[in-house]
Amino acid sequence: MSDSELSSAVTNALLELYQRQDIPMDSQPIAGVGENAYGQVLRVSWPTMSEAATVVVKMAPKNEARRSHMHVVDYYAREVFMYVEVFPIFRELSPNQSLFTVAPALQANGLEAPDEFLIFEDLSESGFRPNSRSTMPTYDIVMCSLKALAELHACSFILQKKNPAKFRELVEFVKKDNLFTDNIEEVTIEFGKAQLRKARTILNESDGDHAEVAALKEVLERCEKHLKSLALYCVDGRSQAPHAVICHGDFWNNNILYRTEPNLGQPVEAKLIDFQMSRYGPPVLDIVHYLFACTEKQLRDEHFSTFMNAYYDTLDQKLSSCDLHLEEIYPRSVFNRQLQLYGVYGLIMGAFSLPFFISNASEVVDIDTVSEAIQDLSTSSDEPKYKELIEEFEMLNVRTLPIFKRRITGIVRDLIKYEMTEPLYKMDS
Repeated sequence: MSDSELSSAVTNALLELYQRQDIPMDSQPIAGVGENAYGQVLRVSWPTMSEAATVVVKMAPKNEARRSHMHVVDYYAREVFMYVEVFPIFRELSPNQSLFTVAPALQANGLEAPDEFLIFEDLSESGFRPNSRSTMPTYDIVMCSLKALAELHACSFILQKKNPAKFRELVEFVKKDNLFTDNIEEVTIEFGKAQLRKARTILNESDGDHAEVAALKEVLERCEKHLKSLALYCVDGRSQAPHAVICHGDFWNNNILYRTEPNLGQPVEAKLIDFQMSRYGPPVLDIVHYLFACTEKQLRDEHFSTFMNAYYDTLDQKLSSCDLHLEEIYPRSVFNRQLQLYGVYGLIMGAFSLPFFISNASEVVDIDTVSEAIQDLSTSSDEPKYKELIEEFEMLNVRTLPIFKRRITGIVRDLIKYEMTEPLYKMDS
């Protein structure tokens, strides 16, 4: 199937949805290489009908090795669950259904393997556009992102208070993480560890302050040593109940769209997409994932407290609109403590994602090829040589290595600065 070809399942769904059997459709890719590991994303239009609304179609990959390695069945089931079961309930929390506005409308879906798909409204028709992953988020972009995130999280707190039985029912489906699990593939953990080792190697060559370099290397070494345990610790939402929510789960630059006000020339509103990794967890997981993996340290140095206040104040506003008091439900002291306890998740996700985030399309490895290589190793070797495989598909190069160094050491510096290293030391006790 070509990058712009619709599957028969999607074509049939569109024909049924719009009853336009005799009108030709046009589809064009809207996600670049390395920007959607879970399939093709296409914009579909009807060229002969200028008044017809376009839609966005997301289709699962067909490659069997990739489907297995990327847990495609589970991920599509989770995203459909979020749109079909969770979001309608969130929208009903306020009388005028204006509380939850940060996700596109789902118009159709199918979960029959291997033709899973989702069809959404096209938010670009309302002026929403992505921030290119090669362009670092600005202050205004981060503010919009965190306010939209707070709206998502607020709905969990409100539902938990107003209808705890329904909240528990929804959580039951997402409480088991579909990324970090006890049986996560060894190659995935080894990939993260390899990036942390790479950062330590880079620091060995540094001529900076010896004491600081030693402190940075210790954080990286401890995170590498306990990577899997730390990840499982972070995503265990039950340990933080009732101060846990249904998180976005994959909150990074490419999963947020922005509407810019022409008169202001800056983004004023954000929408969230791609909920295939939504989980029940501490709210701060989404925050530190985004801030540490997607922004520069200089921006965080200048505005970290402002960003935290914007998120928390938006939570307060949303809960107040439902006559609830945030300090009683999610005290600021608990929020601040969770930042200390789970800030390390930002380093974990930085280790896994930075090589992809900073690479151009031509530098990103082919996911099908890598998945097939992983499958071959796991079925043909008693002791899979994952480290050699990771080296074979190395993405970092002369251009990206300095960026990687700056970004990941910036994360570690912030973990130390904001006193977020405690879990790294508890793992040894």
